[in-house]
Parts: sequence; C-alpha cells; structure tokens
Amino acid sequence: MNKHSNLEITAVQIWPVHKAESRIKAMATITVNDSLRLSGLKIVDGRNGLFVSWPGEKKAGTDHYFNFIYPVSREIGDAIQREVMERYHQTVLAQAA
Repeated sequence: MNKHSNLEITAVQIWPVHKAESRIKAMATITVNDSLRLSGLKIVDGRNGLFVSWPGEKKAGTDHYFNFIYPVSREIGDAIQREVMERYHQTVLAQAA
C-alpha cells in the first residue's frame, strides 16, 4: 500500500451501492497504520467523474457541508483517493465477472 510520511493505508474495504439512480456508488472504510479505522467515506459520481467524499453533514439552513474527518494535506488526500478508487475498481470488476 502507499506510504506517505508516517501514514500507511493498511486496509481498504468497499461496499458497492446497488441503486442505479444514486450518485453514491459505494461506501468505504480505510485503516491507517493498522491502528485507526476511518468509516463513512463515499465514492460519489460527480460532475467531473468519481471521487471520494469524506464523512460529514449538511450545515443547517445552508447548502454547505461540514466534514467530520478529512486529510490535512493534498498529498495524503491524493494517496487516499488513489487507494480507495483502485480498490473500488477492483471490487466492481470482481463483481462483474
């Protein structure tokens, strides 16, 4: 798995969402350094393609979302995005076979 600074993504789990009309294509959980599990990530089909969305909620009375957890650097965010999307594609291909 990818290693950046002291962060190692040691596990990625994917649960596809089987609703054709849903923009959410899967849910994901990652484990960091075999020590911390982060759940509630979503793989979303957006305007520019698939992306990883971090757990959060819509701020009351607005169209803005507040993330509960998120990467603090672009490098870490990109690494997590790559790992999750790679596992998502592997999972979808395995289910199609």
